[in-house]
Amino acid sequence: MKLSETAVCATLLVLTTGVAQAADDWNSPHAIKVDEARIEIKDQVEVSVEVPGTITKLNPDLLGGAVQKGQLVVQLDDELVRAQLAEANEKARTEILIKFAEIKLEEAKVDLKDREDRNKIAPGLFSDAEIRKLVLAVEQGNAEVKKSQHDKLLAELAAKTKEKELKQFTRHAELSGIVTDLHKKAVGAAVRQGDPIMTIVNLDYVLAVLQVSSKFEDRVNVGDRVLIRRHRGTGTKSSGGAFLKTSAENSAPRQDESQQPVSNVVFTGEVTLISPSLKTDREASLEIRAIIRNQSPRPGVYSLKEGAPVDAVILSP
Repeated sequence: MKLSETAVCATLLVLTTGVAQAADDWNSPHAIKVDEARIEIKDQVEVSVEVPGTITKLNPDLLGGAVQKGQLVVQLDDELVRAQLAEANEKARTEILIKFAEIKLEEAKVDLKDREDRNKIAPGLFSDAEIRKLVLAVEQGNAEVKKSQHDKLLAELAAKTKEKELKQFTRHAELSGIVTDLHKKAVGAAVRQGDPIMTIVNLDYVLAVLQVSSKFEDRVNVGDRVLIRRHRGTGTKSSGGAFLKTSAENSAPRQDESQQPVSNVVFTGEVTLISPSLKTDREASLEIRAIIRNQSPRPGVYSLKEGAPVDAVILSP
């Protein structure tokens, strides 16, 4: 559907205002020039398993595959544990052994009472040893009932243990992102406990590591706003990293901000850590870390990548 002339004008006005505001903030006299800046990955996890086994499923099984938090990503062969779990569940559910023990106990009680009653009618019909033997049979019956009940409890605990053990044969993603490494693993591969199987990286937010002169030590604070911009290329970066308009910006504006060259986009974030020590390799400098919100103009594509050449300024009140 084509945009109306009014809608196009409104969109261009918003984009122009955004670029102008970024330029004003970047070149603000209060902006602190960053001497060096680099981008690092903030959220990354290596997926491994807690038990040795054989991989039966990798999801996804290709580099660059998208992953959602909570998604099943690795499955090991768990057939044996499932069989053991089924056996434990069956033992936990059955009442047969308890019923059998209860019947045996009842029989022993009936025999004992019968002998005792008959001895009352005809004293001495059954000796004390015979009566004692029947008393022991009743006690044994009570013990067997308790043992069968205890065995049922142990089977229930064994089933719970097998359920927990079964979970060790699967791994679910701890964060959303993309697969950047499969560590030469594939379906059918044998893995050991702790072997890395898959690396998942989330680039929704990245970490900016900044170096500024120590003379700004008293001006920088946790929570200060940080602006990041990719290098624009030869001839467009000014001394001090000032925001300069290029011929690309002066050409016909685009309808979609996501279509802008990445060098025209300013990314924002805030200072989260100020190093407690100064670096003195050359001139004394302060290391600052900031979390920056990334942009994804297309699925699986992110504007800020680890190692991307960037300029940065810190906006201190």
